[in-house]
Amino acid sequence: MISYQWCSTLESGDRDEVLALVEAAAEYDEEAGFSKIRTGDVDAVDRDGVRVLHLPIKARRDLSGRDDAPLVVVAYLHLEVDREGLGTVQFVVHPKYRSRGIATVLVEEMGLETTAEGGWGGTGATALRCWAFSTHPASERLTRRFGIPAVSRQWTLFRHLSGPFSSPLDGAEPPVAEPPVGTEIADARPLDDPAVSKAVEQVLGSASLVPAQRERFVDEVRLGSGEVLVATDASGSPVGFVWYDPALVVHLELKAAWIRALVLSASAREAGLGTALLTGALATLREAKAQIALLRIDPSDAGAVRMCRVMGFEQEEEHSCYQVGEWSDVPSF
Repeated sequence: MISYQWCSTLESGDRDEVLALVEAAAEYDEEAGFSKIRTGDVDAVDRDGVRVLHLPIKARRDLSGRDDAPLVVVAYLHLEVDREGLGTVQFVVHPKYRSRGIATVLVEEMGLETTAEGGWGGTGATALRCWAFSTHPASERLTRRFGIPAVSRQWTLFRHLSGPFSSPLDGAEPPVAEPPVGTEIADARPLDDPAVSKAVEQVLGSASLVPAQRERFVDEVRLGSGEVLVATDASGSPVGFVWYDPALVVHLELKAAWIRALVLSASAREAGLGTALLTGALATLREAKAQIALLRIDPSDAGAVRMCRVMGFEQEEEHSCYQVGEWSDVPSF
């Protein structure tokens, strides 16, 4: 029914098909918020300490049983394996070929054995992880069938910024983002501003993040866009920031904008700085005509959950990280 072969780079014909598949899936899944693969990952190659492998999955067009029907790419799997053999998986099926057993057949044929010599399917991966966003029903069916456990969760939260369900951001109109005594919040600057990059790096270095989380976040910043509010202490050292993107997207038929990250140094927590930064970001998104703000958090972070509840956020979606094999680091999102 399907055919596939690992490769370090995609051949030109396969690359064009995979790129078209990734773009079609991203557009189709945009509002639902399902997992998507960046177009840049289609051309990714090995980098320092990371092996990159591509797996285009092909089948006869329209899953035809005729031998003369052309083979087309119906799904794509992207795998990155680090020095320890830990493999991060991204997988997507073309919208036209969903709910037709493509993923199930792939797992049945490839298996999930990671302890054999050469790792999973000869890729060198001795453990696998994959995030499934927005509780995709297909991922739930697949992981339940093959007994793949979820090892971490993330929530998407939303907050109304205008309309009948909105409320003042801090009890005042216009809202005022007052930082704790001895702390200042600078004016917003673009994400790619060199001074912002330096401040973000300093905060990340003092935020008690595990290496995997830090590396993933640095990658997100490199490819991201938007603006950043940076907070500094009395000595002028950065102690926190909030990254948001005022670009509007459609979510549940409303104009929405994302708060991408809120990070504080360990010494700046539980003093109200997170609330001040978040309030400032929300005020800017409202000025940009966003009707709702979106934010993702780790539900095991009690402080973040408490702050978001106080500020009027509501849970909308849950995302799950599935794992095969042993992995020492906590999952990065």
